[in-house]
Amino acid sequence: MTSWDPQTPSRGYCTFRLNGRLYGLPLETVREISPLTDCTRIPRAPAAIAGCVSIRGQIHLALDLRVLLALPGPAPVRDRRLVLIHPTVAPALGVLVDELGEIVFAEGLRDEPTPTCDSPDPIRGGDDLICRRCQLPEELLAVLDPRRFLPWVERAITLSNDGLLTCPT
Repeated sequence: MTSWDPQTPSRGYCTFRLNGRLYGLPLETVREISPLTDCTRIPRAPAAIAGCVSIRGQIHLALDLRVLLALPGPAPVRDRRLVLIHPTVAPALGVLVDELGEIVFAEGLRDEPTPTCDSPDPIRGGDDLICRRCQLPEELLAVLDPRRFLPWVERAITLSNDGLLTCPT
C-alpha cells in the first residue's frame, strides 16, 4: 500500500451514511467492512469510543462517528457496520457507520480539499475530521481523514474531567 495523502484526491471512496448524510473514506484507507459484533464498552471512556470489538482474534478500538461528528439522535441498530481502517493509517481501529453505501469513483467529479486544522477540536463537532468534499451528481460527499480520528479522541480525553481511561479486566 502506498502512503496516503489527504490533500491528494483519491480515485475511489467507500461511502456510508450517518444521520442521512453521505460520508466516505478513501478506499486506500479501508481494510475491510464487518457486520457490527458485540462491542465491549470501556468504563469512563468518552462517548466517541463505542468500545472494543474482537474480529478474528484481534482487538479493535471502535469509534462512534455519530458522536465524533456531533450528529443528533440515536444510531439505527439494524444496518450498522464497522469499517476497519487500514493498519498503515491507524492500527487496530474501526469506525461505526449507520448504513453502508457504494464505492464511488471520483473521476470527473469536483473534488476540493477543505482547510486543515492543526489540532483536532472536539468542541467544533468533528468538522475538522473532513478533509475533502466531492460534489456527486445527486449530493455532496464529505470525505473523512481517518488519521485525525485518534488525535481527536485523545484531545477529548484530555478535555474530560480527569483525562483517564480504564480498561475492562
